[in-house]
Amino acid sequence: MNSKLGFEESDRLLIINADDFGITEGTNKAIQELFKQAAITSTSIMIPCLSASDVLDSVNITTIEHAGIHLTLSSEEKQGLKPVYYEETLHSLVNSDYEFFSDIAYIESNADLNEVRLELEAQINYAISKGLDPTHLDSHAGSIMGLYTGRDFLEVALDLCHKYQLPLNLPRRILRQPFINEVQRERFTKVITLAKRRGILLIDDIISLPYCLGTNAEYDTVKAQFITMIESLKPGITQLTVHPSIITEALKALTSCYLDREMEFRLLCDFDIVQLFKKENIKLVSWKEVRDLQRYDNGT
Repeated sequence: MNSKLGFEESDRLLIINADDFGITEGTNKAIQELFKQAAITSTSIMIPCLSASDVLDSVNITTIEHAGIHLTLSSEEKQGLKPVYYEETLHSLVNSDYEFFSDIAYIESNADLNEVRLELEAQINYAISKGLDPTHLDSHAGSIMGLYTGRDFLEVALDLCHKYQLPLNLPRRILRQPFINEVQRERFTKVITLAKRRGILLIDDIISLPYCLGTNAEYDTVKAQFITMIESLKPGITQLTVHPSIITEALKALTSCYLDREMEFRLLCDFDIVQLFKKENIKLVSWKEVRDLQRYDNGT
């Protein structure tokens, strides 16, 4: 894909994607500031979150050109999220409070595929109805990936990618990851092959910092990890997944890992990190460029 985007095949291309846009007001502010600084290239919106409406209802919605849909099927441990689809009850996806379950293994084992499809498409259509042209699909907490029980919802995601002409955040190099078993490797191989056959573009790899390091994490130590991770990038398109946020009471109420999110925000603003991309000759690209290439290749 490098050459189709105008780069050499040996080039290391990096999408810096801020997940969880919409999860709190502090997260929204952090991501908007990072876009202003050109410190990120893409984001993913969690449509079921209340603060997502703040983004989608703003007068600047048409300027958010680099936002994909963070497909969400699970609640946060400390925050219940409700489905977007409302025409009928999604019995297999919600608890007695009509909120998504937080246990992803339970969701994988019990979710009805038709209800999964209705909810995920409702999230996409809601964003589109607000004026957003999504750049890609990915999933919150890996809830469509089948990493816990092996039962995934990836073919539903492929159907939606095909219908809306969007790339999917499923990295091809997942096949080399030691945390997947042989059954999962066979399944991912099938899905990757199916995506290629249907003209759905995938990237090569995903990287991220270790999450929820605790209160003892030192900024300089994490920064050194970050630098090593970037220096080790391989040729092709890699997504750097980050969860930046400004610390607010709402964020503290949501997760005990709020310090990690604030630290990632600081790292992306760090002058040394900005210079690192230049020093390493890392080419920054976005999901929008991948989406536009897919639509061009498919004649739409």
